[in-house]
Amino acid sequence: MLPVRTTWNGHARFTALLCVLACLTPWSAARDGTVPDPPRGDVRVVVFGDFNGPYGSVTYPAPVARAVAAIIDVWRPDGVLLPGDLVAGQDRSLPIERFAAMWDAFDAAVAAPLRAARIPYVATMGNHDASNLRVADGSFAFARERDAAAGYWARPEHRAGLDVVADDGAPFTFATRLGPLFVAAIDASGPVVDADQRAWLSAALGTEAAREASARIVMGHLPLVGIAIGRDRQGEVVWEAASLRDLMLAHDVDLYVSGHQAAYYPGRWEGLELLFSGGVGGRRLRVGDAPARSAVTVVDVWLEPLTLRYTTFDPVGFEAYDATALPARLDGYGGTLERSTRDGSCAASGC
Repeated sequence: MLPVRTTWNGHARFTALLCVLACLTPWSAARDGTVPDPPRGDVRVVVFGDFNGPYGSVTYPAPVARAVAAIIDVWRPDGVLLPGDLVAGQDRSLPIERFAAMWDAFDAAVAAPLRAARIPYVATMGNHDASNLRVADGSFAFARERDAAAGYWARPEHRAGLDVVADDGAPFTFATRLGPLFVAAIDASGPVVDADQRAWLSAALGTEAAREASARIVMGHLPLVGIAIGRDRQGEVVWEAASLRDLMLAHDVDLYVSGHQAAYYPGRWEGLELLFSGGVGGRRLRVGDAPARSAVTVVDVWLEPLTLRYTTFDPVGFEAYDATALPARLDGYGGTLERSTRDGSCAASGC
């Protein structure tokens, strides 16, 4: 279901303050042993995105606070990957001051608690954060959102703890290290990942920092293949995705993380590992009978030999996903996926 539009009013700042107070209250289940903690690798990251509310919202669904509390109190990762749709823009009817209010609310609910816990986070921009769609004259259709996103992420404290190695256009295009991991963020906030971005990505993946990393991760909001009902169509996936896949394979990329589809699936597309991160709320996969569910994924990395393991939970009640319940093969829009063997099947084997 599409987000419900809201309008700005004089109480919005007060609403944002209420969000701050609510999100600072830890969710008890994160501390009472009911949130499972998978076997820990040498490096751990958590993937969590697509949790924005209705258009213009300065509050977040309850599972967001629960997931943040689990990240901080239980999983304690070396970093968090945020694959976009962190705020609720892409609406021309919103007044300009609303965008700063939304980023303030994101900071209070997600970013500030992570910073306080000294957990670095890497974000890529989603279509609701800073869409890169353009109009006929070449300008950005949602320029106000992009300006607000750039303003928020330009503040040094909002990138605390990151070892940035290529800052050519943050928050839209940049690369950083998370310990032995190399993470490159591209601007896939719309279907066009243009030639300049692809050239930048190729150059970034060719740097010493990338070559010497134990694992290379690329993150963009739109996926390479459409997997969810209603998102399995043109405009909802990266255009010319096969050539982008081949670019990543040529540079030994170990994982492409995406959002937008609002459906979780760990897949493999002709040699490239794809993690469709899901989000809060969800859509059904275009094949199979798995229900729509929210998702947050713990990715554990063992370095010798290099092994990645995903353990995914529904942040509504922290029930673990069972990988065997997902389709072993998924004929998506733009490509056919095989289910990844990296899923930890925590529900089947226990954590």
